[in-house]
Amino acid sequence: MPFAIRDVDLIAYDRRGQALLLAIVKGAHDTSERWAAQYRGNLLSHDTLPAAPFFLIATPERMYFWRQRDGEPDGEMPQFTLDATREFKPYLDRLGFTAEKAWGEVLESIVFHWLNDIAERGQIRAKEEPSLRWLAESGLLEALRRGRIELSVVE
Repeated sequence: MPFAIRDVDLIAYDRRGQALLLAIVKGAHDTSERWAAQYRGNLLSHDTLPAAPFFLIATPERMYFWRQRDGEPDGEMPQFTLDATREFKPYLDRLGFTAEKAWGEVLESIVFHWLNDIAERGQIRAKEEPSLRWLAESGLLEALRRGRIELSVVE
């Protein structure tokens, strides 16, 4: 069942239906960890998002990840940053897009498919690619493997 939470583009649920990962997809370019921390801090300061152990901000160039804990400061820097250009390239190539042209529903769809693929094959990839180890060590890959991911219905 599609969810409707303003400001969240994708959400992963665990087997019990509890929020596992909140994902925000932005078409912004030339972002930084500081930008991501401020953006996330602004969202969290409004206290309108459900509690979830993981948080992601995805842009065409980078993905910023947090393992969230109660009582952490809203402006905390991401614990892990991943090169989205490299991760999204196969999806962009299949669609005939470049990272510069990927935004809106196209980028949301790419992030959705990437999350599903990483849930299915991420443990294997993390063993082979040091750049993905944080995803496994944080518990995100195992949690995604047992969960379900949905796109938002809110425009």
